[in-house]
Amino acid sequence: MVRDDNPRFHRLLREFERLTGVPILLNTSFNLAGEPIVFTPIDAVRTLHASGMDMLVVEDFVVRKKTPPEQRRP
Repeated sequence: MVRDDNPRFHRLLREFERLTGVPILLNTSFNLAGEPIVFTPIDAVRTLHASGMDMLVVEDFVVRKKTPPEQRRP
């Protein structure tokens, strides 16, 4: 059972379900069309900034794109 084998992942799944109502995450290859698969954390951050993603989580780190000033809320 995921809760016993990997409590951290279990918490992630439960929180994702709480926030979205969707009780599942899909793991796919991490790369953009025509690019090699992400291999290092640096590759992951580059892909984040080149993509439509808003956020990247790697182990204990959360990386968010900086919101451009014109899109910031007052």
